[in-house]
Amino acid sequence: MKNNYMLIITGAPATGKTTYGRKISQNLGIPFISKDKLKETIYDAITQNTLLEYEEKRRIGSISYSILFLIAEELMMVGNSFIIESNFGKESISTIEKLALKYEYNTLTIRFECDLEVLHKRFLARENMQERHPGLRSNGIFDEQNAFKKAVNMSKEFKLDDKEIIIDTTDFNKVDLEFLINSIKKRLI
Repeated sequence: MKNNYMLIITGAPATGKTTYGRKISQNLGIPFISKDKLKETIYDAITQNTLLEYEEKRRIGSISYSILFLIAEELMMVGNSFIIESNFGKESISTIEKLALKYEYNTLTIRFECDLEVLHKRFLARENMQERHPGLRSNGIFDEQNAFKKAVNMSKEFKLDDKEIIIDTTDFNKVDLEFLINSIKKRLI
């Protein structure tokens, strides 16, 4: 594999980005940085068990992106390969492109997609799970399918270049992790 590479895992909420991102990270032996994990950490540090409104959570999300890109740059300064994961939108493109150019990094996007109806049901079920972190809950903003569809479409606006692998997670049982890992390795040679 080429030395300096950044894998970008993206897609709509509830497509399995974090689950598969961790598996890819373990298999390739490279760090995995999840925007949502950063958001949870910041939320816990500042809320002291109080619930926040959705807009406050969005502000924490913006801070999480800033920290994610800071960590990415720190890893790039020392030549480490790594994975960043989020439901990136078009606003992240220029930041990622600038970092990749500045540090001469190769990028590969792994996009997780899913049938919209299946995805919305999965999203709602996850939202109502007791173990779902309060900082990641949408406070009902995406309960209506049209609002959810807009969020899904925004995640599709993230496009760096033609270096992309698309994984359909409509049925998690049909996702071939070994095939995915091998596809990633081939693209990075």
